[in-house]
Amino acid sequence: MDDYLKLAKEIAAEAAQIALTYFNFEIKTTWKSNNTPLTEADTEINSLVIKKIRAIYPDHGILGEEESDLKKGSECVWVCDPIDGTIPFSNGLPLFTFSLALIDQSNGQPILGLVNDPVMKHMYWACSGGGAYRNGKRISVSRDATLRNTYLNVGCSQTSGEFSGMSAIVSLRNAGANVMELLSVVYGGIQVANGKFSGTIFFEPFAHDVAALKIITEEAGGKVTDLKGGERRYDGKGLGCVVSNGAVHKEILALLR
Repeated sequence: MDDYLKLAKEIAAEAAQIALTYFNFEIKTTWKSNNTPLTEADTEINSLVIKKIRAIYPDHGILGEEESDLKKGSECVWVCDPIDGTIPFSNGLPLFTFSLALIDQSNGQPILGLVNDPVMKHMYWACSGGGAYRNGKRISVSRDATLRNTYLNVGCSQTSGEFSGMSAIVSLRNAGANVMELLSVVYGGIQVANGKFSGTIFFEPFAHDVAALKIITEEAGGKVTDLKGGERRYDGKGLGCVVSNGAVHKEILALLR
C-alpha cells in the first residue's frame, strides 16, 4: 500500500504542474457530446496517469474520465478524474481538483484515494484502515448533528431517475442548510472529510467523480452511499452518491426522497 500511495502522490504532483501551466483566463476549450467543456489539461493529465501506472503496474486497469486502459480480469483498477471542475478551471476560477482512487475489483470498493487541490496546495489521501490526511495531518468530519447552519454542496446539473437536484436544493435549504453548487463534486466533497461541509450530493452515475471521496470520507469518520442509502461499486456507474459526516446522512436521504 505504501508503494501505491507513493505512486499516487507522484502522479498528483505532476498533474498539478500540468494543470497550473494551463490555468488562466484564456485557456482553450472544446465541447464534449454531453455539453461539458474539455481542455488540453484534462487530456494531458489523463494520459499521464495511464503512462505512469502502465509502466509500474501493467496488469492494473485504468478508468479515466477522458481515456481508459482497462484490463480483462485485472484485480485492481485505478479510477481517475484528471480535472474535476473543468467548468470553473476553464473560466480561470480556482475550484478544481485532481482525483485518483485504487479499486479492488472483487467488490468494487476503493482501497486508496487521493485528492489534490493544486491552487491551495492541499493534498488529501486515505488508505484502508489508516485514517484520512491533508498534507500529512490527520483530518476528521464535522460533528454537526443536524443540517441547520451547515454547508452542503449539490451537483444538480443532471437528474437521476426520480431524484431532482433542484428539488433537493429547496428541501435542504428549508432544513436550514446553506447549499452551494461549486461545479466540482470532488472540491465540495473533500470538504466533508476536511470537517468544513456536512455533506455533498452527486446526482450523476460516474465513478471517477466519487471513488476517492468514498474512502477518504469514511476514513475521516463519515459515510458515503448511493442516493437511496445503499452501497455502490466504484469501478463503474452507480446511482449517484451522498457524502456526509455520517450524523446527517439519514436526514439528507429523507429529504432526497
